[in-house]
Amino acid sequence: MKHARDWTGQMPVDQMNQMDGLNRLTVAALRAWNAGGALRAHALLCDRMAEPMALAAFEALQDLTEVLGPHIRRPLRCHAPQCSCVGLDEAAFARFVEEAALGEREDALLLASLLVQARAILPLTDAAARLGLCLHRAARAAPRIPDPASATRH
Repeated sequence: MKHARDWTGQMPVDQMNQMDGLNRLTVAALRAWNAGGALRAHALLCDRMAEPMALAAFEALQDLTEVLGPHIRRPLRCHAPQCSCVGLDEAAFARFVEEAALGEREDALLLASLLVQARAILPLTDAAARLGLCLHRAARAAPRIPDPASATRH
């Protein structure tokens, strides 16, 4: 007997402000692409990183979406770009990009198999690794909030 599934790809599972920089940038790029296409995604990347890195990230994102397009198992559900919650599909996609970028190839390949048909797993993982590395570098280079002058916390 199959159990009824009430989970959808848009079901909130996380908050943007609780995600690390790489995952937050990945979700933001996915939302921008989903909401406004290539131009909106390119503008977002240019706002968040230096121009050469933004171009490299955009090219990787284009490659990734070109593989996703004809081979995706089902459309990814995204929240609005300004939404503070993160949906199930967005979180899974961010995790996939993170695993690919940080060298966890077997895990990334497994996650890719949930997104696309078998023949697209390797190209998707390679594009995700390139995108993730650019986003990881940008997230690490982002200015950090300095510690307060006093160590006293209230």
